[in-house]
Amino acid sequence: MVAYAPAPRRRGRIGRFIAPVILAAVTAAVVLVILHPAPITVGHRPTARPEAALLRVPPYWFVRPGDTYAEISAKTGLTVAELQAFNPNADPLNLVPGERLNLWRNPPKPRLPPPGPMFWTVQPGQSFGSIAAKTRINIVTLEQLNPLLKPTSLQPGDRVRLRH
Repeated sequence: MVAYAPAPRRRGRIGRFIAPVILAAVTAAVVLVILHPAPITVGHRPTARPEAALLRVPPYWFVRPGDTYAEISAKTGLTVAELQAFNPNADPLNLVPGERLNLWRNPPKPRLPPPGPMFWTVQPGQSFGSIAAKTRINIVTLEQLNPLLKPTSLQPGDRVRLRH
C-alpha cells in the first residue's frame, strides 16, 4: 500500500494580498517609531518642552574651563540660540571660567548678605543707645539679639550682635 502525502494547502486569494500589506504597514510603523522626526512647526515654537521639564534646569550655569555653548546646551537641554538669547552680553567664543550664564529668561536675583557688620565691638563710653543710634537699629532689637548682655554693664571689648 502506497501512502500519498497530502497536497500542500495553497493560500487563498485574500491571504496572498493582505499578508504583504500588513507586513509593510508594520515595518513602516516600526521605522517611524525608531526615527520619530521632530514635528515641523512654522512660525512658532512649542511653549513647553518635556525634556526641559524633566531636567529641572537651575537658574544659572557657572562656566568651567573648556566649556562651550554646545556642551552647556547638551548638558542643560537648552538650545544654543536660547543660551545666546538669555545671555546677550556674554561672548560665546570667549567664555571665561567662573562667568555666570543665565539658563532662564528671567532668573531670580541672587540674594545678597545684609549690609553692615554682624557684630559691634564696644568702645569706651558706648552704650546700647549710642550703638543703636550709630547702626540705626532699634534698641529693643539690640536687647532681644543680646539677651546675655545687660545694657547697664557693657564693657569695652564686649561684642554686641547686630543681626541674626
